[in-house]
Amino acid sequence: MAERTALPKKVRFEVFKRDSFTCQYCGRSAPNVILEVDHIVPVADGGTNEVINLITSCRDCNRGKGARLLSSTETLDKQKKQLDELNEMREQTDMMVEWKKELLQLENRQAEEIENLLDSLTGFTLTDLGLRNVRKRIREFGFAIVYEAMEVACSQYFNGSSQSVELLLNKLGGICYNRSKGKKHAWDEVAE
Repeated sequence: MAERTALPKKVRFEVFKRDSFTCQYCGRSAPNVILEVDHIVPVADGGTNEVINLITSCRDCNRGKGARLLSSTETLDKQKKQLDELNEMREQTDMMVEWKKELLQLENRQAEEIENLLDSLTGFTLTDLGLRNVRKRIREFGFAIVYEAMEVACSQYFNGSSQSVELLLNKLGGICYNRSKGKKHAWDEVAE
């Protein structure tokens, strides 16, 4: 015989949310009734505290059911629906994770291209901090603006020294900002 353990409040709340705070047997809902979490397969018969085995029940339905399995297919249909919903959530989570990975790869590739441009124009490469700053600018302004701004910064501020590379990298954000506002030069007025 399985041992009954108390359900954590978080699990109870998740079951209530999933079931719209409505008894899945009679359709009554809170606050008109006291809701409980019922085990579809009773603990006495080996039922677990897994969400797929839990269902929202009003106190009357839960007490009336007791430790019996319900014989209607309604419970099995609800269990199948829960399983389908959980699988859909898993699939969507997997898709979101994959999308985030692809975005990170794209961001890294774009930052590498900016670094390649810097290297081709100056012979210098970016530090880890420099790469992080370039990624930040790409997220803020987009790749095309940052690429163009790097070309401008190199042509305006690079004189062959590492100090001038530091200066042009410090100016990069301002150039990106001006370009995003339609300015070609710092002294241009913002186009209204």
